[in-house]
Amino acid sequence: MRTRRQVTLHLDPHILAALDAEAMRRGLNVSRAANDLLRRVLLDGDDAAIADQVRTRLDRLDKRDAHRARDLALIKEALLLFVRLWIEYAGPLEESDDPDAEADVEARYQGFLEMLAGQVGG
Repeated sequence: MRTRRQVTLHLDPHILAALDAEAMRRGLNVSRAANDLLRRVLLDGDDAAIADQVRTRLDRLDKRDAHRARDLALIKEALLLFVRLWIEYAGPLEESDDPDAEADVEARYQGFLEMLAGQVGG
């Protein structure tokens, strides 16, 4: 035999609106929807299961972050390699009056890196 007890709850308007929406979505009355939600949270919700789920999601985010960091490092290396090769094979700038334009590849590449660091550093 199941006994039910009537309880009066005072809910914030946004919580009541969410409860009404949940009840309508599931085709239940508000009392049944509230009862189901409270059962799930208070009785069925196992703290260990929730912690495991959060841990799993955080691990997944860590893996994504590691993949992004690796991808960014590869892109950076590829771009720097391209710039270095371009400087090496493009030769000196023809229309430049700068006496440093005839400098060797390493000096031009270091100049590029210093200019880049100045732009990134602000």
